[in-house]
Amino acid sequence: MKRNLLGYLLLIGILTACGDSSPVVEDSKSEQMASPQIDVAAVVDIIRTRCSSCHSANPSDEVFKVAPGGVLLENIDQMQNSAARIFARAVIAKNMPFMNKTQMTEQERALVGQWTKAGAPAN
Repeated sequence: MKRNLLGYLLLIGILTACGDSSPVVEDSKSEQMASPQIDVAAVVDIIRTRCSSCHSANPSDEVFKVAPGGVLLENIDQMQNSAARIFARAVIAKNMPFMNKTQMTEQERALVGQWTKAGAPAN
């Protein structure tokens, strides 16, 4: 438990210190080209449905009155700018949505992960 917590804190520290919001790209360029076509509209819908109730200019969530961390996820540009953070928190750590409040599924996490690995395309 302590080891997992330390690893998580280290990941958060690295993401915060780097301030890099570019998409996470783990695979080689040739492997990206071989990737299946990403349904960007589906990814945008997932992020809007599962994330925007908190991460918007006017959150509809009853707990968060301001977007946590100042992260806004209302449009594709904001989503692309936060792709690395989305990947780290929703796909790898799976601690977002907070306490899985909006019930993000494993299939949705996988699709968001594919989108991020593909370079977070807009279409």
